[in-house]
Amino acid sequence: MQTIGARDSGHRSARSVDFTKIYLDPPPGYENPVDYVGQMSRDGMTVAGMWGLADMNGTFEMHREEGVAEREEAETAETVPASGMPF
Repeated sequence: MQTIGARDSGHRSARSVDFTKIYLDPPPGYENPVDYVGQMSRDGMTVAGMWGLADMNGTFEMHREEGVAEREEAETAETVPASGMPF
């Protein structure tokens, strides 16, 4: 099985998410971007919705690992001053 790198970009507004995944150096069949639109669960641990790729579409569900949010918050707190200013 080959691993294919990808980049995603998008946004979140309240619990709605909308993002696009673009494969990096894609092999044949992976040239088109994949669009995702979904809703985040109230606890922020799951995002479920629809994906679209050319003339294909389907559903998706993503699950966040337990403890990831806490680790990310701790890392951010270590790298960003409390004032939010870089000095």
